[in-house]
Order: sequence, then structure tokens, then C-alpha cells
Amino acid sequence: MTPVATTSRNSNNASHEKPKGYPMLAAQIEQRPEMAIFRRFGALNAENLLYLQAELVLLEDELRKQQAEDHSSSIEYKAKYALNWFHLRNSRSNGDSKQLDLVHTIRETLWQYSEYCNLRTTAGLLLIYRIDEALIQQSRVLSYPEPDRYDLEYMQRFLHSKAHMDLCLLGPDAAIWGSLSKPDSHSPDLASLCPRKKEDPFSNWVVDNAITKLVRCGCSCFLRSSRADMRGIIGYEDIKVMQITYWMTSVIASLLPIGSIVILYKVQSTAARLGIIAAFNVLVSLCLSAFTNAKRAEVFAITAA
Repeated sequence: MTPVATTSRNSNNASHEKPKGYPMLAAQIEQRPEMAIFRRFGALNAENLLYLQAELVLLEDELRKQQAEDHSSSIEYKAKYALNWFHLRNSRSNGDSKQLDLVHTIRETLWQYSEYCNLRTTAGLLLIYRIDEALIQQSRVLSYPEPDRYDLEYMQRFLHSKAHMDLCLLGPDAAIWGSLSKPDSHSPDLASLCPRKKEDPFSNWVVDNAITKLVRCGCSCFLRSSRADMRGIIGYEDIKVMQITYWMTSVIASLLPIGSIVILYKVQSTAARLGIIAAFNVLVSLCLSAFTNAKRAEVFAITAA
């Protein structure tokens, strides 16, 4: 959805205006989900996992040694720790809780290692300890796509605009999204929670550039819009523009083979025909790259056919 500022503002909206800062930014993200751009903190997550992993390796080694020592003990109840949980659970009453303490410590560490996956029941008990779940969660975080250039630029404009945020964020997090003067100074690990749907390069370019110009030309009646927010900003959906680009792509796809047939029919020279065939081959390749999401192998296969 592409936001465009309107010239009129409703007094009721003004009275319910969100204060500048996090409330206003959150309200804007609600209206335009593509602005949900946050840091992954991938390095911190990885560092935390590495520390927990190192701690678990040491605890596991201590537990195995203690289990072997208890199992080979001449004291009867110690030898039963590995055979019956009841004896291990009540080992504290016998003044021997080393193995039980290690089990509880490992359980707590595993809980931290796996807390991302939310494997607790409604009673708050952790039933399954799946160490790899934290790694899977980290993989999911890293798989979030980078924010679209247009959305990141809009975030920077929104933060700098005097009519909106006016650089009101004072903490170190204010520099996360970069600035208008230094647009590339944003954090390198930004992720978009609701990325803009990626179409072909031509459609993406039209969406990024057409909607604002259409509104300025008075053609907003042809676009589907949302209600104005508290500062008079209306979001226009991209679907109408996408439909237009789809029609244009369909027309071009139909005209290419027809045009090539007509031109080849009119030209009698064999050398000229070969040149025209080569030119149309290049044109088809360019159209596939610009108007479709075809992969390189698919473009090569079609043009070589």
C-alpha cells in the first residue's frame, strides 16, 4: 500500500492525534504494514546460542561423568539412579543430589535454549526439549527479507517530516532506519515483517513511481484507498496498478509474435530476415527479463528454442 498525503484534515482526527514518537510510528505501521521494519539482531541471537551451546556441552560432560560414577558406586541406591527416576528424584533426602542438581541445571539451560519455540503447555511446563528448535527459530529470523528500497525511503521521510515525526526519537534506536541525508546509514541487518509483494521488475517500477503521480493528476478515483489517518494520510493499494501492468504485459506478449511474423512476411532479403530474427530474439529476452519473473535458465531456454 502506498501512502499519499491529502490536503484536508478532519478536526475529529486531529483531536485523536497520536503523540509524536513511538505511538505515532506504531499507528503508521498499522496503516501501512510494509513499514514494519526492524532489526534482526542476528549477531546477538547467534552469540546467545553459542554461549548456551557451550554451557550445555560442559553440563553434558559433567552429567555423563556423574552418571558413570553413580552407576558404578557400591552404594545400592546410587546404582539405581539410571534405572528408576523415583530414586534419582529422592536422592536429595539421602544427602546426594549432585546428579539431580545437574539434571535441573541442564533442564533450565535447555529451557533458555529452546524458549523461542514456545513448547510450554498452558500450565507453564516444558514438555519437550528440542535443542534444534532454537536454531530453527534463528534460521527463520535470518530468512526474513530485507525491506524494499521504496518502503525504507518512505520510513526515512516519515521520520524526518515536520508534519509527522520531525526527528522526535532521541535514543540510539533513532538511527536504525538511516536518514534522508545519509539513506544508506541504516542498520545492515534490517528485516521486513510484511514485505511488499514482489512482481516483475516493470510492475515494481510502476508501483513505486505511478501512484503518487496519479493522485497528483487527479486520478485517485481509479485507485482503491483506505481511510485517512489522524494526519490526513491515505493509503492506496497497489492492486489496480498491478492489473494495468498485467494488461500491458499481455498486450506486449501478443504483439511480439504477430509483429515478427508481419515484418518477416514483408521483408524479402534473406540477410535482412536473419537480422530481424536476431533482433526479435534479443527483444524477447529483454521482455522476459523486464515483464516476467522468469529465471535466467528459463530466459535462456526460451530464447534458444
